[in-house]
Amino acid sequence: MLIEVNNLSKLYRTKLSLVKSESGNKRAVNNVSFTIDNNEIIGLVGESGCGKSTLSRLIMRIEKPTVGNVSYRGRDIWSFKGDDLNKFRKSCQIIFQDTLTSLNPNMKIVDTLKEPLNNHFKMSEEEKIKKIQDIIFFANLNKGILANYPANLSGGERQRVNICRALLLEPEFLICDEIISSLDVYTQAVVLNMIKRLISHNNMGVLFVSHDISAVKYLCSKIMVMYKGEIVEVIDNKNKEYKISHPYTKKLVSSVPINNPNKRLAMG
Repeated sequence: MLIEVNNLSKLYRTKLSLVKSESGNKRAVNNVSFTIDNNEIIGLVGESGCGKSTLSRLIMRIEKPTVGNVSYRGRDIWSFKGDDLNKFRKSCQIIFQDTLTSLNPNMKIVDTLKEPLNNHFKMSEEEKIKKIQDIIFFANLNKGILANYPANLSGGERQRVNICRALLLEPEFLICDEIISSLDVYTQAVVLNMIKRLISHNNMGVLFVSHDISAVKYLCSKIMVMYKGEIVEVIDNKNKEYKISHPYTKKLVSSVPINNPNKRLAMG
């Protein structure tokens, strides 16, 4: 199994009173378990603040869980050290929501894209440029952007650069954490279709995190619904015939007028 999440929980200490020094625990993620294998894209949907991004950080070893563990290829990710840790960081990538702060404002796009290649591959300068140009072409970006700085690009262009940077490392597992939430409707569709092409061309596992259930329904074979830190329902999205029981899931699904992002392209 590529990624296995076992009984994962994350508690944060919180102050209960502004006057007294009393404190308590906030359970951001509560007893979450699931698996993701190669060539599988699973959606994680829920409202802002439900624990989606915290769960993403736990899976990527950015934060340590209070209880439970995450395994990559059968090994606990917190057991990795040295070369094993470097391999994990290369093989498991995350793309964040904020397109501007994710990129170094003082680096040209070409240098930003060279950075992961410099860190993880032994390649000539020509080989790096060829690999970068190939991935830029895949993302439907003009190679002229390589000479620009992040501030000179649109939000959609920056997000596609972020995706390209992750793909350059040829990861086995990718988390897309709210990557379309700050984009306009047209650009959302462009990015979603790029992700869909990515899955068809690579034997990769993807966790697509969003509060936009229409995007998740379009992209994912299985949908996990998160509410107050818990996975309250898992929906099989392969045949589009939903058997929904949780009230929160019913509310989410009934509120979606457009479930095909290609219609968003027509709206743009």
